[in-house]
Amino acid sequence: MRRLIFLAVSGLVAGVVGGCGALDGIAGDPDGGTGNNNNGGGGGGWRKFEAPLSYQTNSAYAYGVYCESADKCVVAASNGSDRGGGVYALGPNGWGELLVDGDYEDGPIGSMSGSAGDHAFLGFVPTRTGLLARVTTSGVIVIAQGDITQKSSWSVVKTGTVGGESFGGNATLTLQSTSDSDWVFVNNNGYVFSATQAPGPDTSWTRIWGPTAVPPVPSDFVQQFTADKTLCDWDISTTAQPFPSQSFYASKDLAVMIHPAYGLNQNSWRELNNKIGEFGELKAGLCISTDKGRHFYFKELPESDQDRSSPGPFGVTCLDNDTCFAFNGTQSQPTSYIYFSTDASKGKDSTWTKATIPEGFATSTDITISAIFFAPDKVHGWAVGNRLRKPLLLRTTDAGRTWSDISGQVASLADSDLVGGFALDKDHIWITGRYGFVGATDSAQK
Repeated sequence: MRRLIFLAVSGLVAGVVGGCGALDGIAGDPDGGTGNNNNGGGGGGWRKFEAPLSYQTNSAYAYGVYCESADKCVVAASNGSDRGGGVYALGPNGWGELLVDGDYEDGPIGSMSGSAGDHAFLGFVPTRTGLLARVTTSGVIVIAQGDITQKSSWSVVKTGTVGGESFGGNATLTLQSTSDSDWVFVNNNGYVFSATQAPGPDTSWTRIWGPTAVPPVPSDFVQQFTADKTLCDWDISTTAQPFPSQSFYASKDLAVMIHPAYGLNQNSWRELNNKIGEFGELKAGLCISTDKGRHFYFKELPESDQDRSSPGPFGVTCLDNDTCFAFNGTQSQPTSYIYFSTDASKGKDSTWTKATIPEGFATSTDITISAIFFAPDKVHGWAVGNRLRKPLLLRTTDAGRTWSDISGQVASLADSDLVGGFALDKDHIWITGRYGFVGATDSAQK
């Protein structure tokens, strides 16, 4: 059964965030989290950081990592069934101080967001005004300005209201702004939102795009789609467990926004309204906006298999406004692929080419690809996921044209899925996954 899915984009102004106060009072993790680097390793000089005890469970994930330098990194994590988690510092000696607490009673997020329960963290998004931590509520924005490994750099601020009501639940996906008066926020309740001031208690957001909402946004979407079938009528994003880390991309200047079409658990306006025959067949591809989220246009992926239940991309990511990647790989379906583009800013006129992945991957039902990340040189990149729940790690050294399987390098370190990663340069990379796994190497090209 297909399920609806959604996203949210947002951003902050330094003065507004700073005025909300830092999170200096957040308590440390009762499980500790000192960790160490001497847990063994495989090829490529890999080492593992021991996670706090509460994260060493099957339902716990280190969802993402972000580094300012080799010794200034942070981890976004979920500690399992109650979906609580936090943002932790990660230094040379492993998991360190708890910087932002997702616990409903101990942290500020529950009371400020207006949504009950503990909250997990799903990764990071660099923005014009700081490092955004994606949290499983839209009621607050969590962002760091300054040294990301210090509590004093992290702030929590109310997102604002939409239609006079608070945002409440629904995970934050992204937030960006071109100026102090031009903000876009996307979450997983089916809309792209716009505001003319930074997130804050008094910020009023407007829904600007949500074709599968009831009623759709814009209000005349049906008339627009009837007149122009190149418009995209898909849900804002795909969804799955564990949470996809790259289900929506928005550039810092808002010039390019991309999300999957025909992705996992995604619906289209045509499908929901039983109008597929009248308006054409459903196809796998991408929805691309070049007007700050006011309109998304459909770009079909060439050579995609239309005979599967979810042939569309599982995720998308970009290195700049033109260099982008779309990927799929969902266990139990033989639909693994990676596409790349060098002109994504052309929107529906962009060109996407299928990359060469390891032999047998495209027809295997064992492969899941969860995320792609690159070094700043845009030449050296990695893809993470799992193969029958064992860690999967791919590498490219030609800007994503061909990918090789180097999973053996981390087979002795990671016990299960890999879901995220970060590259400081072509040699220093970090990967994250289930059981709170965080691994790193400073010699990735060896």
